[in-house]
Amino acid sequence: MIDKELNLKKLKTNNQHYDVWLHWDVTKRCNLDCEYCFGKITDPKVKVNLIDIDKLMQTLDKTGKIFRVSFTGGEPTMIPNFIDAVKSITKKHYVSFNTNLITKNLLQIVDEVNPKKILHIHASLHYNELIKKSLLKIFISNFKTLRQNGFNIYAEAVAYPPIKDEVDEIKTVMEKEKIEIGFAPFYGKFEERFYPESYTESELRIFGLTIADIKCHTQKEALCNAGYNAAVVFSNGNVYPCHQIKEKIGNIYERINFSKGLIKCPSKRCGCPLNKYDEYLFDKSDTILLNEIYSVELKPKQK
Repeated sequence: MIDKELNLKKLKTNNQHYDVWLHWDVTKRCNLDCEYCFGKITDPKVKVNLIDIDKLMQTLDKTGKIFRVSFTGGEPTMIPNFIDAVKSITKKHYVSFNTNLITKNLLQIVDEVNPKKILHIHASLHYNELIKKSLLKIFISNFKTLRQNGFNIYAEAVAYPPIKDEVDEIKTVMEKEKIEIGFAPFYGKFEERFYPESYTESELRIFGLTIADIKCHTQKEALCNAGYNAAVVFSNGNVYPCHQIKEKIGNIYERINFSKGLIKCPSKRCGCPLNKYDEYLFDKSDTILLNEIYSVELKPKQK
């Protein structure tokens, strides 16, 4: 799962006309088995649930707001009615999504969805896994097809410490295909060290990461718009201000109760800081008074 994995410079587009961002971990199922991924389910016996499109649209409409719905996983395009859901959402709202670009149904989006309503497609390059499964050519072909058809797509790999010696090879292969590749910080534990804070100066240079890329994952007491105009949705449909705050604020198929102001981040480590991954919305909300209700303590996730 590379939902923490965004090249912020490439998120800015000319059609950011939405009021709220929903970051939806829509499924844990994945068709790859990357070493650095957490929370994935690769067992083909595990069912991939459909999106209840009618209930989803009813929930969005109840708010009277325009949404950016950002799909991640797992691999969101494994959901059988994913394209139908995107098609319905983009009639009024906007979509962005992460994908490894290898599912068979992906290119249906070319004929069925207006690329101007797709803010971006984050193409997650899992180089070693694709090589192992002989799928790199499919990734490259699908990337080029989407780009040629006007979709705002960019490629990014995880800056997993063990692959630092392969970075030049990855860049060379992608450059030959005229695909620019960036690296996003690895968020997790490797050899008893926690990342991204454990990168050495040498590793930062190799992966092209900056101190700012790392510092955004340590936001305790920083002002954040989580729960106000940004929220996360779990695969069961429950909505929370963010992954760290386990105070349920609704369900994607029922109702979402957004807060009336900003919060101070209660967490020492933040996997996907909402005030950084969508700076457009944070900038829109930076004059909102701090909501004292969300001087929260971290709680166990509600079921």
